[in-house]
Amino acid sequence: MNRHASTTPYAFLTPAVVILGVFVVWTAIQVFALSFTRVDLFAPGGLWGDAEFVGLENFRRVLSSERFWWCLGNSFLYLLVTPVLMAVSLGAALVVTSGLRGLGPWMRALLFLPVVTPTIVAAIAWRVLFNENNGMLNSVLPGNVPWLSEYPWVLVTAATVTLWKGFGYYMMIFAAALLAVPKELEEAASIDGAGRVSVFWNVTLPSIKPVVVLVALISSISALKVFDELYVTVRGAPVASKTAVPLIYETAFEDGSFGAACAVGVSLFLVILIFSFVQLRLTRET
Repeated sequence: MNRHASTTPYAFLTPAVVILGVFVVWTAIQVFALSFTRVDLFAPGGLWGDAEFVGLENFRRVLSSERFWWCLGNSFLYLLVTPVLMAVSLGAALVVTSGLRGLGPWMRALLFLPVVTPTIVAAIAWRVLFNENNGMLNSVLPGNVPWLSEYPWVLVTAATVTLWKGFGYYMMIFAAALLAVPKELEEAASIDGAGRVSVFWNVTLPSIKPVVVLVALISSISALKVFDELYVTVRGAPVASKTAVPLIYETAFEDGSFGAACAVGVSLFLVILIFSFVQLRLTRET
């Protein structure tokens, strides 16, 4: 291999590495450093101008706050949307890859449409549907459900938006995995007398297990980090309905405690890191 060929891959990777370094790694380092300071976000000297080192004081305040643990509990409660999201995505992928007449590329494009719809547009549309006074949903239900104002209905509302917005993305991942399963294996199982359900559970699903694990991990982390749906759809809901990421926003930009907000962010990062590690270990053992 000549020298030009060996350096070409690094040249293509350099822009992505630089962007990740500036906007992800450097930002994460600053957040970690600011979590040990008391800083006024709107001080004349800028973010670091009046920063005062306070050690672990921000973490002590955060971890002793009932509000933080309640919001973190809501984040894990929000994880209930993950198995539903995976089941709907896998079901849609099975349908679009089934080869049925009329379910061609246009169906995949239609089901993928929510993914490319801006979250704020989707959230506002769903907010209109869930309106408690004159929304379409309450007009067909026997009672008046407080979708936008009371716990835990606000989480159900936001989870519905997450489900509608995200299932098309995971459907495409599942569809690519299903199309890669060797047809010879499924045909051999069918010849041996296995039904469609048996072929799916014993041949197809084990073949796409790595993709299932990947989708479970990505969708779980996304659920723990949910912000847009809660911020737009159920904005103004009681504090008890918040999850951890909206708490970071409120602590930083409404309470003005930027150092404490960074401490919440670092704490959430560690929780997600431990959760992902445990999830991967359990998945590997099964």
